[in-house]
Amino acid sequence: MNSDQEETNQNSDWQDRVWVLAVAGQAGLIIAFPVIVGVALGIMLDRQFNTIILFTILLATAGFGAGGFLVYRWVNTTVKKRLTEMKKEE
Repeated sequence: MNSDQEETNQNSDWQDRVWVLAVAGQAGLIIAFPVIVGVALGIMLDRQFNTIILFTILLATAGFGAGGFLVYRWVNTTVKKRLTEMKKEE
């Protein structure tokens, strides 16, 4: 019986580690996407208005800020949901 409980704990630990890695990976993508879009739009605007890298820097910075905000909201919601699910399992 004790080995069954240990096996369940090991499975739970493994699932928790995979969940954390999944959240971290998704958070990276959520930050990267707005930055890439900002850089692409910035390059287009810089070419259009014949500026050096003004719009690229501004929009990349704005994309990073937006990505950080989106990650904060998403992780906050996801962690609360996960904690609620864990409480229900107990």
